[in-house]
Amino acid sequence: MVMTRCRAAAAALLLLVALSGCRLVDQRTFERAPVGPSPTAQAQAILPPLPLVTINFANGGGDWRAQVDAAVLQAQARKADVAFDVVVPIPTSASRKAQDDAAQTGQSWAQTVADALQQDGIPAARITLSLRGDAGAPPPEVLLYVR
Repeated sequence: MVMTRCRAAAAALLLLVALSGCRLVDQRTFERAPVGPSPTAQAQAILPPLPLVTINFANGGGDWRAQVDAAVLQAQARKADVAFDVVVPIPTSASRKAQDDAAQTGQSWAQTVADALQQDGIPAARITLSLRGDAGAPPPEVLLYVR
C-alpha cells in the first residue's frame, strides 16, 4: 500500500514536471505581434471602381440622356463588346417600407436607363440591373458602371 502511494506520488510529480513546460496554444503562439500591411501595400490600395455616369433623379433626372449617349460612345470606342451594370443604391438603415419603396422606384429608374442603353445599340444581354445596399442615406440616383 505504501508502495502504491509512492508510485502515485511519483507519477503525480512526474506529470506536474512534464506539464510545467507546457502552455496553451493560441494566436500568440504563431504570431506574437500583429502584422499590418506594408507601406507598399498601403500605397497600392485597391479602391472600388467609380461609376462611368451618375444620374441623379432628385429633380426628375434632368437631361441625363446626352450624358449616357456620350458615355456609351466612349466605352464602345475602347471596347466593342462593352457591358454595363446599372446599379441603384438602396438605404439599408431605413425602415423596411422605405427600402421597398426605394427598390421599386429604383427599379423603374434602372429600367429607364437600360432602355436608353438598348436604344444606343447595347444588347440586353450586356446590361445588368441591380440594387446595392447603402448604410447611409443615398441620394435618388442610378450609377452606370462599365465592364
